[in-house]
This record gives sequence, structure tokens and C-alpha cells, in this order.
Amino acid sequence: MRIVQAFLIALAFGLALPRQASATGDSQMTMGEVLSQTRAVVRGVVVDQFSQWEENDGNKIIFTYSTLKVDNGLFGKLPPMENVVVRTVGGDVDGYRQVLIDEASFELGEEAVVFLALEDGWLHTSVAGFHQGKYTVVRNPTGRILGLRQDAGEKLDSSQLEKRPLIPLSRFADDLRRARTGLVRGDTSEIHPLVRVR
Repeated sequence: MRIVQAFLIALAFGLALPRQASATGDSQMTMGEVLSQTRAVVRGVVVDQFSQWEENDGNKIIFTYSTLKVDNGLFGKLPPMENVVVRTVGGDVDGYRQVLIDEASFELGEEAVVFLALEDGWLHTSVAGFHQGKYTVVRNPTGRILGLRQDAGEKLDSSQLEKRPLIPLSRFADDLRRARTGLVRGDTSEIHPLVRVR
């Protein structure tokens, strides 16, 4: 397979991406900062996925569309719908692979909690804060939720990925409540960075 690196696509067309977060790999956002870019936080399962080439600001880019069957809305308001289509930069098409470092990635059948940002109304949703706004739900063999693991972001060499720590569901819920309260007060700085574990 030929690999086409999307050279931190931000360098090529980053200003065209309607997100405020950096894609440099060194930016840690607090939950409050991610929440400030979020229209809704949802939990659901990826039931469909496809990738395609698209023109974006004069560049040919691969976008991946992941359909999330929403089980639960945790924050914000969703229009009446069962599914949300989340668009991410990068993917595999016709033997080519494009990667945007720090972009969230989804797999078919994966259960995830996602901080959704809007693009073009509700036509496209994206992950707020890139990978920092997406968590995989981890369950035990009996189906009980053990916790959440934050997405590590797209990497060129998946064998180099460090395992993200498991965040207990109760702690995640508490942090989300605290971040929401801080956001109402206009303070996004008090909640620990999403990638740090207490």
C-alpha cells in the first residue's frame, strides 16, 4: 500500500479546518477547553464507515465518515436522530493512506464517547479537540463498563502507540460535570488535561 502522509494536513490547509485545536501533537487541552468547542457529547457504537477523496481548499484529501448509532446524549442538544455521521481527516482509499497526526480514529463495532463539533450545520460533525475529544468504552466479558480510554490519535506507526490509561466511568462523569460547571462560569482551565490521570 502506498502511504501518503497528510503532512500534518494542517500545514497544507489547516486554516480550512473548522477546529481551534492544534494538530501538532504537543497541545494538551483541558476537558473544559474541549467542551467549549463541543455542541454535544454522545455515547454510541460505530455501525458504518467509508472513506473517500474530496477537494478541500484546493487540495485532494481523504475523509472518513463513521456512522455512530447514538445510545445516549451526555451534554448539549442533538436534533432528533438515531445516528450521527462523524467526519475525520485521513483514511484508506484505492491503496493510498492519508494520516493527520492527532486526528481521532474510529473502528467498526467500537463503542465510544465523542465530543462533537459541528461543520456545515449538522451536515458534518467532527471530533472536538481532535483525538482529545474521543474515548473508547472498555467493557469486561459480562458487558459491564470498566472505564474509558482516550483515543491516542492517528500515528504512522501503530506499534509505537502507548496504551492509554483506563479512566473510571465515575471519574469521567465527575470531570464532565465539573467542566460543564466551569464552562457556565466562563472558566475552562480548572479541569485537568484530558490525557492526564490523577
